[in-house]
Amino acid sequence: MNDLRVRQAMQMAVDMELIRDKVMRGKSRNAGTLVAPSIPGYSKALDVPVAYDPEKARALLAEAGFAEGFEFDFVCTNESYVNEEQFCQAIASMWSRIGLTPKLDIGPTAKQTPKRANGKADVYTIGWATLPMLDTYSILVQMLHSKDGNSGVFNWGDWSYPELDKLTQSAAVELDRDTRLQMETDALKIARDEIIMMPMHQQPMAWAVSKGFSDFPQFPDNKPRMWYVTK
Repeated sequence: MNDLRVRQAMQMAVDMELIRDKVMRGKSRNAGTLVAPSIPGYSKALDVPVAYDPEKARALLAEAGFAEGFEFDFVCTNESYVNEEQFCQAIASMWSRIGLTPKLDIGPTAKQTPKRANGKADVYTIGWATLPMLDTYSILVQMLHSKDGNSGVFNWGDWSYPELDKLTQSAAVELDRDTRLQMETDALKIARDEIIMMPMHQQPMAWAVSKGFSDFPQFPDNKPRMWYVTK
């Protein structure tokens, strides 16, 4: 998977529209970039999901020397995200159709996180609920930056892209907001072009609230903040 063509093939093999319509029942929002529209640093130009193209995916695998495919572990949890078990099963099936052999490993978060964090998972699912006031720097420094001190804590694949690191570090000390956000957008473009992580979707959040409340705001991390609630 160090070959970009393999990562491109794996991304093209996943039909996110089908997953949205059938698995997520039309409630998810397919993503082309790693942050949602409400997050500063987001770019609409980057937010274009890669088109489903299994034929091209097979051609890319063959070009990379993997015409017969290969086997790998695909680690998912069964309670972290909405319908995660179902969409992991769907993705594994789609990868199988281009000749790959994913070994689907589904279990509780407490069991799966050590595998992901300790490099025991070839491919895994993960979500990141960046709050708007933290902007894109949050996911850049925590997940996409190389492992270095307090950076890259969630970089469980141990990848390293020096130009992305440089942009992230520069954004951390940049006081001009527009310049800072452009640095973050540029870093997201590297992440998209290199498919460091494959964007999937923003999942739906379903809450049931009594009619006795006039406003019960929802937040990206899906945590209730009762001090904002009004009757």
